[in-house]
Amino acid sequence: MIQRFVVLGCLLCWPVLAQQTLTTANAHWPPWRELEPDGRLSGIEIDILTELSQRLGLQLETKGCGWKRCLKHMVLGESDVMTGLLKTAEREQYMAFIDPPYRSKQSHCFYLHRGTDVELNSYQDLSSITVGLQSKVAYFERFDNDDSISKHEAIDDVSLFRLLKGDRVDTVIMSCIEGDNFLKQQGLSQWFKHAHYVEYSERNVYLAVSKQSPLLQRRQEISTAIQSMLDSGEISAILNQHKLEARD
Repeated sequence: MIQRFVVLGCLLCWPVLAQQTLTTANAHWPPWRELEPDGRLSGIEIDILTELSQRLGLQLETKGCGWKRCLKHMVLGESDVMTGLLKTAEREQYMAFIDPPYRSKQSHCFYLHRGTDVELNSYQDLSSITVGLQSKVAYFERFDNDDSISKHEAIDDVSLFRLLKGDRVDTVIMSCIEGDNFLKQQGLSQWFKHAHYVEYSERNVYLAVSKQSPLLQRRQEISTAIQSMLDSGEISAILNQHKLEARD
């Protein structure tokens, strides 16, 4: 009988134990998320998650992984939350997107190989060239839904710029902040340049909770905490600390 009570007690305390940490697995995507040598993540969005986890009374645990693998973590509930997400119907099947979004303005740049003859001055010019993009990444709605554009997928930034350097694609699309940061860190700026065309868009960027996570029960609390961080200027302060403008 005592053993039965012990087992029952453990079952009742399980939800509490499961709520002691906030786990996030996400891709190396500087300056938003940077993979450290020990496998943990740092960066702007990790600073935001650190503040959020403190407000929720949870310990933040981070892990780096490839983008597609990170999404799989969310499907299986192996990760509680992800950041840096655009809302899509496919993702809403296994993730709960938390309002309000913590960012809304974005700029996407198109990168060209220096010395190329490709002219890219407007969206219409994309119809005659091949665009390199990262698999399973959403950019801006018009581009994402345009099947008339020739698109070549790659698994990461390194692969994309290798394709561009080898003339296997004509241009690479990337968030301007992320693309510029990548080229600077890798010392590749001498090989590539910006196209004249830059897409400025209003598209909300969210934190989402896995529908398999026990943290889903606290979605309203998470929403309230994010709103409070926006209202108090905490998120703006984190962006300013990293010398980034809130627009991207």
